Amino acid sequence: MENHEKAVRMDFWQTKPATIATMLLQQEESDTLSKAEMVEILNQLPSLNSMEVLELGAGIGRYTSHFAQVSSHVSAVDFTENFLDQNRKATAQFNNITYYCTDVMNLEFEPASFDFVFMNWLLMYLDDQQIVLLRDRIHQWLRVGGTLFFRESCLWEGLTAGSLKNNPARYRPDIHYTSLFENDFRLLHQGNIKVYEQRFNIPNQCYWLYCRDRL
Repeated sequence: MENHEKAVRMDFWQTKPATIATMLLQQEESDTLSKAEMVEILNQLPSLNSMEVLELGAGIGRYTSHFAQVSSHVSAVDFTENFLDQNRKATAQFNNITYYCTDVMNLEFEPASFDFVFMNWLLMYLDDQQIVLLRDRIHQWLRVGGTLFFRESCLWEGLTAGSLKNNPARYRPDIHYTSLFENDFRLLHQGNIKVYEQRFNIPNQCYWLYCRDRL
């Protein structure tokens, strides 16, 4: 079953062009929307000066460029080769990025390798068991005092069957993600990305910022 779901995800993304519109799954106003949401998201992040950053689901490099500018090193991971190729082109001026073309569930890092982990629209493409496994691995990979940020499209009453067509994502209530992470991490902040609510009346673009406090 897991291999089938992985194949579905691969088929869905590998047929898509490496563009901002693809990253947002939004054809209209994609450039403007991308810039607006990036400002909101980056404003929620801690200082990354001299930090070791792990970016899971890095895509074409929308956030990778920022991380490379302010951190000491970025490990950028994506399983879609053409997205990662575009990421390499977009970040070619930096020499502090390592690129990994692999499924996040295949990753192996030493404990306490990173100060910050970033995920944007990733957990919705994993099943519950995979999320638990990834959560536990991130907890190991983060140094004590390190932070985790993730953003997901969550279930809400305005999400219709048409919204899900051909998309292998799982839309969960925001409380589902909170409950999965609250026992292993300390919640610093959570909220939703306002530009989607303001422009499209969609309040389901939710984010969380957690801290790893203990071993």
